[in-house]
Amino acid sequence: MFLVNDRSTSPYREIAFIQSIFPDGTVTRGSGTVVGNNDVLTALHVIYDDRYGGQAVSVTVTPGAYINSTSFSAPLGTYAARSWSGYSSNWDKNGDHVPSYEEVGHDLALINLDTNIGATTGILGISTTGSDLTGTVLGYPARGTGLMQDSAAATYVADYPLYFVDTGLGAGASGGPLLERSGATASIRGVLSAGDNANTFSLYAALTGANAAWLSKASSANDGLLDASSAYRLSGLGVASGSDADDILIQARLSYDTTGTAQVYGYRGADALIMRGSSWSYQLTTATDDPSLLQVKDNVSGQTLNLHDVNALDFSDKTVFVMTENQAQLARLYTVFDRVPDLAGLAYWTDLQAHGMSFTDISRSFANSAEFIAHYGTSTNSQFASLLYERVLDRAGDGDGLNYWTTLMDQGMNRLDVMTHFTNSPESQQLTEGSAGYLKIVDHVAWTNADVVIQKGVAFGSSYGDSLLQSEMVADSGHTMRVFGGQGNDVLSLQGTVADYGRTATAPSTLVLTANNGSVALEVHDVNVLRFQDRDIFVLDQQEAQIARLYTAFDRVPEYQGIEYWMHQHALGRSFDDIASNFTASPEFATWYGSQDNVGFTNTLYRTVLGREGEASGLSYWATQLEHGMSRANVMLHFTESPENQQLTEGSSGFIQLVGQADWA
Repeated sequence: MFLVNDRSTSPYREIAFIQSIFPDGTVTRGSGTVVGNNDVLTALHVIYDDRYGGQAVSVTVTPGAYINSTSFSAPLGTYAARSWSGYSSNWDKNGDHVPSYEEVGHDLALINLDTNIGATTGILGISTTGSDLTGTVLGYPARGTGLMQDSAAATYVADYPLYFVDTGLGAGASGGPLLERSGATASIRGVLSAGDNANTFSLYAALTGANAAWLSKASSANDGLLDASSAYRLSGLGVASGSDADDILIQARLSYDTTGTAQVYGYRGADALIMRGSSWSYQLTTATDDPSLLQVKDNVSGQTLNLHDVNALDFSDKTVFVMTENQAQLARLYTVFDRVPDLAGLAYWTDLQAHGMSFTDISRSFANSAEFIAHYGTSTNSQFASLLYERVLDRAGDGDGLNYWTTLMDQGMNRLDVMTHFTNSPESQQLTEGSAGYLKIVDHVAWTNADVVIQKGVAFGSSYGDSLLQSEMVADSGHTMRVFGGQGNDVLSLQGTVADYGRTATAPSTLVLTANNGSVALEVHDVNVLRFQDRDIFVLDQQEAQIARLYTAFDRVPEYQGIEYWMHQHALGRSFDDIASNFTASPEFATWYGSQDNVGFTNTLYRTVLGREGEASGLSYWATQLEHGMSRANVMLHFTESPENQQLTEGSSGFIQLVGQADWA
C-alpha cells in the first residue's frame, strides 16, 4: 500500500477518516465514503461494538484527512454526525467478535449528517454489479501514515454477498471502499469489514441485492435533515461542524485554517469539546462584535478556537459550561449539593427550561430531591443557613447574615426561596463565573432542540414555535441577516415600527425586510408573525388570509392564539366555509349582529369590516340580497373577501403580509 499525498481530487476527497466514541469512553477509528449530500457509508462495526457499550455516542467524519502518529489536518473540515444506522442492529450475530462470512456480508452502516458535506467533497456513486474485478482499496489504517491506497484482485462471492480481496490495509481502514475504476470515474463495489492479522487478504461487504436496496432506502430516509437553511451551514477548511444532536468534539481533531484558527459550530444539542490541557493554559473571551461568540486562545499551541453554540469545555482540570445568564441559574443550583453540574444533568434541566418549565419549578425539583434531603433534611433553620454559606458561597456565614436568614425562615420564608437567594446572589455569580469558576457567560447559546441557533448573518429556528429577536442577531459584513423559522409557528420581534421597514416577498416563503435607515436587511424564511413595535403582521398565503380577514367582522385583528388555532384546523383539513360558519355562530358574532334587521346588519358590516359608512346603493343591494334568501354568513364573506377589505388588510395599515406559501401547521 502507499500514501495518497494529494487528497484534493476525486475519489480521494470523498474518503473520510471516522472517529467513534463509545459509551464506555473508548475512541476508535474507521473509514468511510461520501455517497450522498449528507450520507457517509461505512461498516456497521465502526459505529457499533458491544464490547464498548454498543452503539457509539458520537461519530465525527473528516473527509480528505491527513493523520499519523504526530499530526492531523482536515483540509475539507470536520463534521459531527446527526445519527447513524446499520443494515441490522448488531453485525456480530453470535457474539464472538470474529466476523464470519455471513456477518461480513451485511456489515454496513450509514452516517447521517445535517450538513451538505457532498457540496464540499463531491459524491461517489455505487455499483451494484456483482463480479470479479481488479479494484482499488482506500482507507485510514492505524499502521499507515494517512490515507492509504492499494490495488488488488477482488473475487465476488455471491452467497453472502462479499468480495474476497487479496490484500489488506489493516485495522482502521474498516468502512473504507473497494472501488471500481473506469478512466476518471470511480464507483464503490464494497465496504471493508474484516481481514487477517497479516494483512494478506480482506473481506468487503458487496453493494449488491439486498445491500443496495438497504442503502437506497437509508439514504432517502435522511433527506429531511437538509432544507433551505442547510446552505448556510458552513463547511470546508477551518470549520468544525457539529450537529443538532449532542456532539463530542476533540480539540486535536478539529479543522484549522492557515492561521491556526478553527470555527467550531455546535448547533443544537449539548455539545462538549475535549480540550488539550488545563484551563490555566487558555484564555477565554467573548467577541466584541458578537457577544454570543466565545473565543478560546490556546496559549501553548497558539491555536484559536471560535466557538459557536458549544456548551461544555472539558479541560484536564475542570469543565467550563458556556451559558446565558438565565441558563446559568440552573447550573448554580448544583452549588447547594456542594458540587459542579454534570453535563447530562445540566442538559436535562436546560431542556426542561427551554420547553417551558419555570426556574421556580426546577428549583423546587432540586429542593425535593433525595440529594437535597440528604444534605439538609434534618437541619434547623439556623443550620440550614449555615450550610448554604458553606456549600454555596464556600465560606462560613457571618453573624449578621446567619441571623438575617434564620429570622426570615422563622417568620415563614420557605427554604426554596432562601436557597435561590443564595445561588443567584452576586457573590455566587462571582464564584461560579470568575476565573476559578465553571461558568462562562455569553449572550446566546443553544443547548436543546427547542433553542434557536444564532450566528453572524444567520439564525436557525427550531422545529418548535420560536420567539426570534432581532435584538439578539448580528448581521454579516454586508449588513444582511438571514432568518430561518424552521417548523412550528414562529414570531420575529423587530426593533422598529411597521413604517421603519420595507417589505418585499421574493420567494414562496421568503420575505425581505429592509430597514429604511439602511442598517440591515433581513431575509426571512418560514416565519409566521412579524412583531413590530406598533403591531403584528401575520405572514399568510391566500387561503390563510381569508381566515384572518374573518376577524374584521368583529372590528379587530386576530389574536395570535386564535389565528394559530384556526390555521391548525385548516391544515388538518377543515374547510374555509366550515371555519366561517363557526365565526357566524359565535357569541361574538351574535353580540355584534344578532338583534339587527337586514339594513342594520349590512351597515354594521360596512363599519366593522370596511371602516366606513355604507353608501345607499350598497346598503340597498345587500339588504335586497338578504331578503331574497342569501345567508348572513355569505354576505359577511362577500365583505371580508371584498377587494376593498383585501386592500385594507394587506396595505400599509393592515395586518396581513401575503406570501406564496406559509406553514402554520
